[in-house]
Amino acid sequence: MDDPRLKVLLVEDDEDDYVLTREFLAEIRGDNFELEWVEEYDTGLEAIYQDRHDVYLVDYRLGKGNGLELLRAAIAHGCQAPIILLTGLGDHQVDSEAMRSGAADYLVKGQFDSQQLERSIRHSILRKRAERDLHQQLTRISLLNQITHAISERMDLENVLNVVLGQLELHLPIEYGTVYLFNLQAGTLGQAASRLKSQSPTAHMISFDELAVPIAETGLEACLKGELLYEPEVVKTEASLLKKLVQTQMGSAVVVPMMVEKNLFGVFIAARAKANGFSIGECEFLRTLCEHVALAAHQARLHTQLQSAYDELRQTQQAVMQHERLRALGQMASGIAHDINNALSPVSGFAELLLRNEQNLSEAAHRYLNHIKTASDDVAHIVTRMRDFYRKREEHQPLLPVNLNQLTQQVIELTRPRWRDISQQRGISVEVKNDFDPNLPEIIGTESELREGLTNLIFNAVDAMPRGGIITLRTRVGAWAYARGGSKTPSHVVLEVIDSGVGMDEETRKHCLEPFFSTKGQLGTGLGLAMVYGVVQRHDGAIEIDSAPGKGTTMRLIFPVREATETSFIEGPAAAVTVPSMRILFIDDEPLLRELLKEILECDGHQVHVADSGQSGLDAFRAAKKDGKPFDAVITDLGMPHLDGRQLAQILKKESPSTPIIMMTGWATLMKGEEDLPLHVDGILNKPPRITELQETLRRVAERRDGGAVP
Repeated sequence: MDDPRLKVLLVEDDEDDYVLTREFLAEIRGDNFELEWVEEYDTGLEAIYQDRHDVYLVDYRLGKGNGLELLRAAIAHGCQAPIILLTGLGDHQVDSEAMRSGAADYLVKGQFDSQQLERSIRHSILRKRAERDLHQQLTRISLLNQITHAISERMDLENVLNVVLGQLELHLPIEYGTVYLFNLQAGTLGQAASRLKSQSPTAHMISFDELAVPIAETGLEACLKGELLYEPEVVKTEASLLKKLVQTQMGSAVVVPMMVEKNLFGVFIAARAKANGFSIGECEFLRTLCEHVALAAHQARLHTQLQSAYDELRQTQQAVMQHERLRALGQMASGIAHDINNALSPVSGFAELLLRNEQNLSEAAHRYLNHIKTASDDVAHIVTRMRDFYRKREEHQPLLPVNLNQLTQQVIELTRPRWRDISQQRGISVEVKNDFDPNLPEIIGTESELREGLTNLIFNAVDAMPRGGIITLRTRVGAWAYARGGSKTPSHVVLEVIDSGVGMDEETRKHCLEPFFSTKGQLGTGLGLAMVYGVVQRHDGAIEIDSAPGKGTTMRLIFPVREATETSFIEGPAAAVTVPSMRILFIDDEPLLRELLKEILECDGHQVHVADSGQSGLDAFRAAKKDGKPFDAVITDLGMPHLDGRQLAQILKKESPSTPIIMMTGWATLMKGEEDLPLHVDGILNKPPRITELQETLRRVAERRDGGAVP
């Protein structure tokens, strides 16, 4: 036989039996046995515990104890080598009990020779090895099932790899494991996960661009062909990637390719501190395991990519739906803008006339008129900005420094009738407190938009407190920018509206900024917070919402602090523009607007003739021209029955090309945004008209008509 020498331990208290056993083993051809003899129970058990022998021959009668007890103690301690019990004549009951207790075989003293002893030893060793191999195979199958089941429940690549490494560390076991993923296009390997038994487990996804290594430089090119590599002694390896294992005190390593559809997906490396530490069975087990892991990892990657694509598609769909909702809102706004602005024009215009011409107004009257003017202007801005639900801020819109503390205090005063007076009429008490940072820097923006947004938030806060409560308006610096020298300047400011109301659940909080979403039933339009969101977005800001049912709501508006550029400021008309006296024809079907414009223009020294329709205006224009007293300018409404402003302008320009025509309409801003100015029109005014804008427009068209500056 060509087997290596087998180490045999004989536990026997009779020296004659030892001598006989030695002679039997010596008779075996090839001298393949190395015999060691101990006489006592305790010495024998200690030697078995040391696990230095291939087989144990144990006599039944050992004085202090018996061989059956030693057999049971050895197996309980985990002895893997076969134990053969030597019994005497008439001990058949002992023989049977020994086999039930785990003995590999039994021999009856005086009834066996050297050949029988050799056969018993070799068969016992082979049977034990077969049992051990079968047990290892079953263990590996169980581990394979356990790992595949665990990774089948996980759909992210990082988690899959982390589970595999953790299970192998515990149950194979291995002392180091790592996975490299292969980038087919770049031909590189990038570490995706690693686990060292002596350290806390780590698994992390790393970009190929950060730790990408060309596979040709790793020494693992054979993996491209699906070949498994085994390095029994890592210190002697030529593979550069495996040389790094020496730093972690690893002695041997297995490199297993992870193949998907005959293409390399990644590389798995398992290592142990012991040199030549992996058996052939373990290598094959790792190959089989990596086939399953590669497929699961590939599916996890596809799932991640699919989820990402789905999320992107869903966001795109939501954006499209949001855009369509807002576009519909903008179109609705264009339809109602004319009527609303017609109704607002007398309110705003007469308030401005009173402020301009009445010198004996009391302080309270002056303040109230300013409030009326501000509120009506804000309503006009609301209608105008409804189009901004589907269009960004235009370049011509003015951006000016805004003091949030002053603006917030102004809004508190403007909304006082709602949060105090109306609430008191309902028998509840609403208190508004302010907590302003006195050193708050200014932001760049549009006051009317910010005022409207804050008004909506206060009204919402009142509605959220049906039993009354406290509203706190707080301003503060939200973030700082640090310079190299250590100095810091405010980079963002925060405006908070905090109420002690009913609060919102998570689902409501997620959707409350969407247009038409409302929890107020028929009492709400679902536009208030959507408009606030639009205002903040146009100021390059952000909204944060903290809320919980029964714990109130905090609406946090965050704005960047920026210095105004030269283009941020749009130079407006002078407070009082001097325009020579002109004969002006004003055409509008609204009586109050005719009266208002006539008052404004006559206050500036102009001669004004008014007409209540397009046809009557055309008749007046022709009559004046026939009498030799033509009008110097015509101001006409756009939307009129029978003969509207566009048709009228076309006729007037055809009959008198040099006569300036100014169109005034509630759609003016929308028309500018759409680049849809009517033909034959020299200027356009929005309703409600502002005196300074009217003066500036008249000055501009008169200058253009005369071909030079107006004195």
